Amino acid sequence: MKILFIQGGSRWKYDTEGGVYTDSNFSEQVWARYQALGDLTVLLRREDQVYDPGEAAARFNRVDTEKMSCVPLPDLYRPARRLLDPALRRRVGQAIERAVRQADRVIVRSPGNFYTNAALAACRRQHRPCLVEVTGFAWEGSWYHSPAGKLLAPWRELRCRALVAGAPWAVYVTRQALQQRYPCRGKTLGCSDVELAPLDPAVLAARLARIGAGQETLVIGTAGFLDVAYKGQRWVIEALALLRRKGLTGFRYQLAGAGSGQALLAHARRLGVADQVELVGSLPRHRMDAWYDGLDLYIHPSVSEGLCRSIVEAMSRGVPVACTRAGGNVELANPAFLFGRRDAAGIAAALERLADPAARAAEARRSFDAARAFDSQALDRARKEFYQAFVHEEDQNPCAD
Repeated sequence: MKILFIQGGSRWKYDTEGGVYTDSNFSEQVWARYQALGDLTVLLRREDQVYDPGEAAARFNRVDTEKMSCVPLPDLYRPARRLLDPALRRRVGQAIERAVRQADRVIVRSPGNFYTNAALAACRRQHRPCLVEVTGFAWEGSWYHSPAGKLLAPWRELRCRALVAGAPWAVYVTRQALQQRYPCRGKTLGCSDVELAPLDPAVLAARLARIGAGQETLVIGTAGFLDVAYKGQRWVIEALALLRRKGLTGFRYQLAGAGSGQALLAHARRLGVADQVELVGSLPRHRMDAWYDGLDLYIHPSVSEGLCRSIVEAMSRGVPVACTRAGGNVELANPAFLFGRRDAAGIAAALERLADPAARAAEARRSFDAARAFDSQALDRARKEFYQAFVHEEDQNPCAD
């Protein structure tokens, strides 16, 4: 069985020795889910930069190219002018068309961009059974991305709704939020794509001991792309400035994720809080738990989310969480520590409340207990049954408008 997987958000990254990597969204455990279905081919954009092997190994997830075929596509979005190049768009579309033709089953992750929409259109033309993984909200992802994104947001939203509605199979990472916005007429499953290690009570005990020891400076952290505006880190930086005006400077903000982060640092300098902001950069998945363990608070200020994996990962390490009232976040966090989009004052208020050790201890217990709902064995079992049915069911209908 030939399985094609395509997603337009993540990128292949290469080192100078030909090693292949992805960002932390795709770990070896995540790829294994798809490799178990058959002969796997993965189409992603290729990042232009080539890395030193040591830097790549420290920042990204290495891909075992003997277990799957990694097909790089030209990046139409960086720089943005490439999207207006008709010859390049045609070349990318033809490559996707060929890959779909050669596949028996197609898995399309995060519909709403040129790559995924082209793949779904090719599935319809070639009558290939496909499964759509719905991971986020098209409108918000466009609207908060850029001025051009605001123009595209209505079309992308309507197109995403139509594509998901016509998919014969759909997997949602939320329990309700994405299902309500993007209903599907085919077979569906609500199942988070988070990949957690078995929960260890010793982790919670260590967290409570850290809180009990007391810290003069609280380390807060966000994991997310550093150069994507809708991830919202700038609003945490503005919250730090609001707190500083009140004489509250006992916070240090760590930002983990891909990108340069220079615009965020410049924003921190303008607001006089650069000494409180630290860029951690990209981390491979196997280093993330240690990073979470070094935090006192996890904050996720993104204006658009499906179901945020980094929030669940932080909760599994007993980290108190505050986040925006967006998408599937409301299925995860304590309502008392939800705040609005672009709400620096709300973020500042949440940080003030969580500066209290008693509040952090209560939230640490709540976070750890909430993470039990994402037990890997239960999620893997439900996911495996659904994907195996998709792969093996005969006489399937192709995608439809």
